[in-house]
Amino acid sequence: MKKILTFLIAFTIILTTLGCDKNTNLEGGENDLVTFNDTNLNITTNDLYEKLKAKYGVNFLIDMIDTNILNEEYPDDEEIEDYATIQIDSLKNYYSTEAEFLEYINSYGYEDEEELKDYFKLNYKRNLAVYDYLETLISDEDIQKYYDEKISGDITGSHILIEVNLTDSMTEEEKRTAKEEALEKAEEAIQKLEDGESFENVARDYSDDTENYDNGGSMGTFASLDLDDVTRQEFARLEVGSYSTTPVETEYGYEIFLKVAEKEKPSLESVKTRIIKNISDEKLTADSTLQYEGIAAMREKYGFKIQDEDLEIYYENTMNNLLAGE
Repeated sequence: MKKILTFLIAFTIILTTLGCDKNTNLEGGENDLVTFNDTNLNITTNDLYEKLKAKYGVNFLIDMIDTNILNEEYPDDEEIEDYATIQIDSLKNYYSTEAEFLEYINSYGYEDEEELKDYFKLNYKRNLAVYDYLETLISDEDIQKYYDEKISGDITGSHILIEVNLTDSMTEEEKRTAKEEALEKAEEAIQKLEDGESFENVARDYSDDTENYDNGGSMGTFASLDLDDVTRQEFARLEVGSYSTTPVETEYGYEIFLKVAEKEKPSLESVKTRIIKNISDEKLTADSTLQYEGIAAMREKYGFKIQDEDLEIYYENTMNNLLAGE
C-alpha cells in the first residue's frame, strides 16, 4: 500500500488544571485503570496520562492550540473547504474501496474522513498564517527592488530543450558523459541556427520537449513572474527576435530560448501581490525555519500560556529544535 502521509498519531487528552501550581491531572486520575493481585503493581489513569503526555502530548496539544487560534483567524470558507476536499479526493484515488481508505487513515490515528479533513484544513490555515507573517518581513524597498530587477512585460517565446538522460544507477563518470553529450547536442542545434536554419525547424529536429517541438518549440505567452530565475534572466537578456547563443543549463537540461515578443511592463500595483508571494517563497527557500517562526508569532499574538510545567518544557524544547532547523 502506497504511503503518502506522515501524520502524527492523534488521540484525545483532556486536561483539568488544578489551581496555580502548574500541575495538571485527570479528574478521577487516581482511580485504578489496571489492577493486579499485588496492588503495588496497579496502574492508575494518571500513570497512563503521564506516559501519553510525555510521548505524544505536546504534538497533539500544538494541534489543539493552532486549531483554536487559526479557526478564529481564518474561518472556514469556500477556498479552504475546496482545498481539503481536493486532498481527500486525491488520497482516495489510491484505494479501490471506501473500506480500504478508512483502514489506511485509521492506521494513522484518524477516526474518519471528517477528522482527516480537519487536519488538511488546519495545515492550509497554518500556511496562510506563515505567509501573512512573511509579508510583515517584506519592506516597500524590497518590493520595488524586485519590480525593477525581475519584472517585465508578458513574453512570447520558444525554446529547444536538450534533456540530460540520467539514472540513479549511473556512475559519476557516466553522468558526466551524459551531460557532455547533451551539451554537445545543444551546441550543435545553436550552430544550425547560426547557419541560417529557422528556429522552428531546429526545434522539430532537436528538441526533447514532446509537447511543443511540433509547433517550433512555442512556449506561448507568459508572465516573467511565472519563470524560474535562470529562465527569467535569459529572457531579460535577450532582445526581441534573438535567441540564446550558448546553451542555458536549467533544471530540465540544456535549453535554447527565442524571445518572439515582449509586451509593456505592468504597473507595480498590478503585480504587487504576486511579488510579495515570490519574495516570501524565496525567503522560505533560504530559511525553512521561518515557517515555524511564523506560527510561533501567531500563537504569541493570542497570548497562549501552557499551564502544565511538563508540557510547557516539551513545547519549548520542540520549538527550539524546529527553530534551530533540527
